[in-house]
Amino acid sequence: MAAIANPSTMHASTSGGSSLHQAVDHISTEVSSGFHVLQHRDRFQEKALRDVTLNSNDSAMMLDPNNPVLVREEMESQKEYFRRLKFTYLEQEAKRHFLSSIMLEEPPTVEQGENEERERINAEKKAVLKETKSTIEEMRSMTVKLAEENAQKHIAMSEKLAEAQALQKQIRDMELELARIKATHPPENRMTTAQANDTLDAQIVEMERLTDAISSTQSQTDTAREEVARVAKEVQRLSRDREREEARAKEVREGREAGDTKVDEICRWYSSSMAFYRSLLGIKSVKAVSDSELHMEYDVPIGPVTLALTFDEMSKRFADARLIGSDMDISESVGIAAGSNDVPGLVADVLVRLRPA
Repeated sequence: MAAIANPSTMHASTSGGSSLHQAVDHISTEVSSGFHVLQHRDRFQEKALRDVTLNSNDSAMMLDPNNPVLVREEMESQKEYFRRLKFTYLEQEAKRHFLSSIMLEEPPTVEQGENEERERINAEKKAVLKETKSTIEEMRSMTVKLAEENAQKHIAMSEKLAEAQALQKQIRDMELELARIKATHPPENRMTTAQANDTLDAQIVEMERLTDAISSTQSQTDTAREEVARVAKEVQRLSRDREREEARAKEVREGREAGDTKVDEICRWYSSSMAFYRSLLGIKSVKAVSDSELHMEYDVPIGPVTLALTFDEMSKRFADARLIGSDMDISESVGIAAGSNDVPGLVADVLVRLRPA
């Protein structure tokens, strides 16, 4: 079917596609620039390395300074370091007092109020340290939370970017396809809306016709399949009869070759008997016009009359009969014979009525 042109729609789709291309390019630029985390990495590494108190081989921050989760581990290392430093100080202080007592030297005296001043300073430093620890913990929690949020935003942005890029590719393919259609179908060869609707209606009518034809063909196929199955059964039955008759014919042929003429005599007697009974009953001819209909022609005083007998194809029972060459009503006799499947009785009744005494 030829394409249907709409210039205003094409212009709108082209302008919309350009704006969409610009939006996708802008999103790609924003995603490629990142979330401004890298520009603070050097400052974080410098401060983290400056606060490392252990050997570089034992410090987790030295091994991975970009991981903010390791701040807690570094803090625990610093606390362990200060505990060891305190133990070392106490050990050295005990050694100094021991040497002073052995050498009878007067240890340096502590002035009055110096310990209280040191305790006050230590208390202030402990308060500052505690506040700093709380601040660091809050910063760590906030950093982890922001990192998770940034990861989720990055995943969502990546999915949207992939979707936008896929849409952009589809739009470009559609633009190329539209350009190809324009080149293949010039404006003078395009169909109008009315022509397209008429063609569509004609196609719908044709589809309905084909659907009806398919349904009819299907029903005919089912009927033919049933008929083929029935004929196959009949062929199988006739094949058995044929084998039986061939066996009999072979037996007769062998007997004839051996000099036995009994079968020939029986056949001649049967043929003469049939001819005698035909002449006695006035039967001129018997003919099977189909698989289910038999015509028997009789010689009666009013002229030749044919009795047409119809049998059921499935059950092979007598179904109906009619007279050809006579207007005599035999419907009552046919009904009685059909009910009892009595064909000889029907023939006798019809012959009696056709041959009045």
